[in-house]
Amino acid sequence: MSQYIPALIVLISIIMGIRYKTDVYENFLQGAQAGIKALWRIFPTILGIFIALSMVRNSLLWWYIIDKVGFILKPLGVSEELIPLIIMRPFSGSASLAVLTKILSEQGADSLTGLIASTFMASTETVVYVVMTYLASIQLKKSRHIFLVIILTQLIGIFCTIFLWSLLS
Repeated sequence: MSQYIPALIVLISIIMGIRYKTDVYENFLQGAQAGIKALWRIFPTILGIFIALSMVRNSLLWWYIIDKVGFILKPLGVSEELIPLIIMRPFSGSASLAVLTKILSEQGADSLTGLIASTFMASTETVVYVVMTYLASIQLKKSRHIFLVIILTQLIGIFCTIFLWSLLS
């Protein structure tokens, strides 16, 4: 059934265009042109994010960051296995999914660490990626306060997740 949904959307769009006497094809071309222009504006940002993430993940800097963040978070009750997920989640959904898969295979899905990791993954977003993409599309240059809010919300998310699972288990 779901394979028919795209065709149904196209058909409804054409019917509505005919009903309201608009040039559906011309509107489609204008939308595609606007989409290509937006992609052209945000492509360097997306490429930069992926290159930077790849460089960090494949260097000793990744382990240095994990060590320093772990030094801060471990005394606050954050499991060592969660630290790579906490660091990666704001930047990349696929990389954080790989970290989650590793946690679940090593710790188990029903372990406290597995439950915390799954809840954190489900309740957070790749906010740095999304915000940088939006900022690039609207060409906003002053964004330092946005990243402070991103860090705070991620920390609040992980601590609330740990606290709630500690109460439930």
